[in-house]
Amino acid sequence: MRRRQEARTYRKQHLLQLQSSGQNKLYKRMKKNYRNTDSYVHLSYKERRQLITEIAMHISQWGFARLFAECIDKVHFNPTIAGMSAEQQAFEQIVSRFERFLQSISEPKNKNYGLLNHDNNQTVEMKHTALMREFLKQGTLWTEVNHTIETPLFVDSELTSMVQIADLCAYALRRYLENGEEELFELVFERADRRGNTAVGVRHYTDQSCSCTICTRHRTT
Repeated sequence: MRRRQEARTYRKQHLLQLQSSGQNKLYKRMKKNYRNTDSYVHLSYKERRQLITEIAMHISQWGFARLFAECIDKVHFNPTIAGMSAEQQAFEQIVSRFERFLQSISEPKNKNYGLLNHDNNQTVEMKHTALMREFLKQGTLWTEVNHTIETPLFVDSELTSMVQIADLCAYALRRYLENGEEELFELVFERADRRGNTAVGVRHYTDQSCSCTICTRHRTT
């Protein structure tokens, strides 16, 4: 209780300092960050790390789960050549891999269907709903889409535990690629969708010479 109060007092003082010094962008960013992490201020850094590590360990043991992700290094991404934004490419890649996975576990008389859940964001919702309608009509660059049900279901991530799990996986992937942090990554990467020894579910879009685990496992045959 004391730690929570002390942390909130410090945060208020920090926000006031930022506001009074005219650092408006940093003030808004920190205010949002503090609001999103208020539920955890009673935990120490060590306790928070232990919590997410335990969750990642559980994820690694979910034999029924599959991880799909597109990690784009914008330094190497040219939207003019690609004909789309990095966000659009990532979405098309995820939809394609999810659809191919559903196809692989289906049989002629026993078709498997899947539903995409998406963190609620009005701007993204309109874009991705329009994209998904196109995919359903004409397919993606890689596959027809006939196993994925309708358009994404947009939900409040604060109320949807599985979206929070997806956020943790995304966090682990990003920290690995940007900071070389392997502990969480190695746990969640266990669930990357695979075809034989190839991790087809997760791709790192970057320079072809990249030797990170994602690129190495994605190229394995």
